[in-house]
Amino acid sequence: MALQSMDQIISAITAGQFNRTDWNKNALPTTAQTAGVWYDLSVGAGNPFQNSTHGSTTNLAFQSLSATTTTTATTAATSGSISGTTFTDTTHGTGRFTIGMQLTGTGVSAGTFITALGTGTGANNGGTYTVSVSQTVTSQTITGTAATNGLYTGGDVSPSVKNILNISAYSAAATSAPAVLMLIDQVAMFTISSVTTTGAQSFTGTQTLPRYATGAGLQAYIVPSVVMGAGTPTIQLNYTNVGSTSGRLTPASPVLPTATATSPVGSVIYSGTGAGKYGPFLPLAAGDTGILSVQSINLSATMTSGCLVLVLCKPLLTIPLTTVGVASERDLVNQLPSMPRIFDGANLQWLMYAGVATPVNTAYYGSIDAAWG
Repeated sequence: MALQSMDQIISAITAGQFNRTDWNKNALPTTAQTAGVWYDLSVGAGNPFQNSTHGSTTNLAFQSLSATTTTTATTAATSGSISGTTFTDTTHGTGRFTIGMQLTGTGVSAGTFITALGTGTGANNGGTYTVSVSQTVTSQTITGTAATNGLYTGGDVSPSVKNILNISAYSAAATSAPAVLMLIDQVAMFTISSVTTTGAQSFTGTQTLPRYATGAGLQAYIVPSVVMGAGTPTIQLNYTNVGSTSGRLTPASPVLPTATATSPVGSVIYSGTGAGKYGPFLPLAAGDTGILSVQSINLSATMTSGCLVLVLCKPLLTIPLTTVGVASERDLVNQLPSMPRIFDGANLQWLMYAGVATPVNTAYYGSIDAAWG
């Protein structure tokens, strides 16, 4: 049952039905963040480790996301090798290598992760990647496994109901504030590697949501898993709303969301300032309050290269960072109505709105307290 009184909260904590997690996440590792743009911090380093599922799956196919989701995304056939910290995908097999993936194979050191792209772009085309452990591995099959690596809050607790009690965030780095952090539950995703295709592209697979089965409150955003090339297409999503009405479209008035050319990994490609810039979520048709499923996406013009990821998520709360070095805190017990529910399997991640130009790998810290009863 849900926590409904202070006595129940105290009883839950006393009984050990409580979890505190101290988290830290870095801003994007390859480029500074631009003021006015939204970013997905799940692809940054820290604790939890990088979310590597973005872009790892089959083009346009539905992939549900939970706290334990993994995808065995790529094999380097029989000719993958590692020399020092360079992994070479000589003869590519299937799927996609992405930053944050763990590599396995005969003689591959435990804890070997892809930390950066080399000549490999994560676009099914072989090439080189930087790995976390220096070693020598001769030519063989090497497999990459992607994982969601969401914020841990105590695991599954059904039939109990888990709620967030307190949350905090801060950064002491120069020009890391002002900013806004938004806690979300990533529910599903679609890799879109066919970015050089224009017109409507249909999504595939049976779309069974692992949480929020009616789609109530679910929103969609798009980020690159590989840096994008030239091209600034408008974007229109065709979806079914929570009332099971299909054919709903991203509204074209006043203007459709417009992608930013050469967007870096993890940036919401249509966010920013000016016409066609929104954020972090794609606008829904008038009256709609969530997304039950998505049918297609339409890019009005080609993008020369890259890979996009459409993410369905449930926003849970926001916390503003107003001053460098000063923690922002939310007492979600007394600031009612509040205490957002965390469902079993929730894949909790952070979105960030940069209020100022933010240096590469800027670190953010905080804590989250949850209890269940």
